Amino acid sequence: MPVVMDRRHSSQLRWYRGCSADTAAELALLDPRRPGCWVLRGGLELDAARMPRFRALLDRSVRSGARVVVLDLRGTEFLSIRIAAMLRSAKAQAWAHGVDIRLLTGTREVERALDLVGVRPLFRYYLSIDEASVSEPNR
Repeated sequence: MPVVMDRRHSSQLRWYRGCSADTAAELALLDPRRPGCWVLRGGLELDAARMPRFRALLDRSVRSGARVVVLDLRGTEFLSIRIAAMLRSAKAQAWAHGVDIRLLTGTREVERALDLVGVRPLFRYYLSIDEASVSEPNR
């Protein structure tokens, strides 16, 4: 396991685990057993290497006829700035198709990436998949 040293804080070391096959397998589209809803689980790391697969799964869930797509990032420890920025256009495209993309987050790192690119205000806060997957009747 390589050690990465942050030059700004040379006294602090952090371990870089890389993206293993196990974390790649966690990126999955799930059926929460609610009509009109899909859940896309982000896995441990959502980096630039996983962006094409993530985007493909997100596009597939939006085109599926679902009314709600929940991005479950509660187990995600790293969110790429590119993927965070891509969520702005994904939200707009989904909304044009009558689909609401909703976020579940759990870590400061993910929240920070969303804040840095300015997309966090586009998404309401939800506490669980059950809460986020409920389709609003007025839509």
